[in-house]
Amino acid sequence: MMKRLSVWALLIFYEWLTAGLASGQSADTLRLTLPQATAMLLQQNIPLLAQRYNIDSAKAAVITARLYDNPQVSFENALYNHTTGKWLDPGYNSQNTLQLQQLIKLAGKRNKEIQLARSGVKLSEYQFYDLLRTLRYELADNFYDLCYKQQSLQTYGSQIAFLKQVVKAFEQQQQLGHIAPKEIIRLKSLLYDLQHDELQLRQAVQQTQSDLALLIRVAPTVTILPEAPAALPLPKVAAYSFQALLDTATQNRFDLKMAGENVHYNALNLRLQKAMAVPDIQVGLSYDKQGNFERNYNGLGITMPLPLFNRNQGNIRTAKATLESSKLQLEGQQEQLAHEVMNSYREALQTEQMAGDIDPAFEQDYQRMMGEIEKNYRQHNIGLLEFIDLYDAYRSNVLKMNELRYSRLSALEKINFTTGAQIFHP
Repeated sequence: MMKRLSVWALLIFYEWLTAGLASGQSADTLRLTLPQATAMLLQQNIPLLAQRYNIDSAKAAVITARLYDNPQVSFENALYNHTTGKWLDPGYNSQNTLQLQQLIKLAGKRNKEIQLARSGVKLSEYQFYDLLRTLRYELADNFYDLCYKQQSLQTYGSQIAFLKQVVKAFEQQQQLGHIAPKEIIRLKSLLYDLQHDELQLRQAVQQTQSDLALLIRVAPTVTILPEAPAALPLPKVAAYSFQALLDTATQNRFDLKMAGENVHYNALNLRLQKAMAVPDIQVGLSYDKQGNFERNYNGLGITMPLPLFNRNQGNIRTAKATLESSKLQLEGQQEQLAHEVMNSYREALQTEQMAGDIDPAFEQDYQRMMGEIEKNYRQHNIGLLEFIDLYDAYRSNVLKMNELRYSRLSALEKINFTTGAQIFHP
């Protein structure tokens, strides 16, 4: 599964790289589509790369568990031979001993340790894919949020530029006595309100861009310009049932798999702790040159502790309690998953219904109307109060439309997040 992911990521990253080179974009500006940003996330995100090393570390634990205990060898020679008067005498009349010992684990401890380490590898892999699920959702959410906030900034920019021109022209007319001072004050007040709101939005854009840049590891000096998805019909959430989405989540959510594997891990650990109550034996061969009842003595020894007091009772009880706790956590994770899927499903249905109630031609008609309003105001065909009311309504409409577009795409991505599958591809 990891190999398939790496190959897919490399292909997408190569496509992004070639597209970026062909576009000839400046070094301080980075235009991105969501697939290109996803490729950068897979290749460059630091928490994701760090979690991959955790998988390698868990696999190394399996290698360690498969290894047998090393034999122990000991050699002893007489420090001073009183008969010959020699130090460290290795000769015929000196004394030395040699021992070779090997620990043999009983009750299948080695196999149980291997199974426990393999379960640890699965837990690390599930943590990686659950982290990937979370990061992909954060990436998509920040991507769409930044995209439509930047579009709202463009609306502010065009309105502020228009009002500056109007204020400048009206100030000239005021000097000639053609415009009342109160109109200039009201226009400047509207201009300052727009500039204040633009500043707040610009600060929010900067924070969202910073979060997105951290996810894909882009320098803070680079301005990211996310490209909005093509204006294609979005998939219908109403075509799916809650039960179908819940079944998909049950099969694909790696945090749920991790909770299930944690139960398995603790069950294996309980078996290991019970096996640890069985003492291991140590078999050894010994050689004694002349310190035993006969010269050049060879012996076979077996050592084994008697389990009279310590039978690993404390660790066994701890393992049992941990196992029962993990079972409850699995049950709680299943309940939480169902609520998360239902909440995301209802949110997507609500935003889909709201988006469906809006006339597609409404926004274009509104823009054409605002063009006529600006023209008529310059020609003094409409009054100042009417102009300000219509201008505020237009700005509010544009901001809410951009927020609705973001909410619609974010709701679809949240379903992908809660189900753990790429069901919707906006």
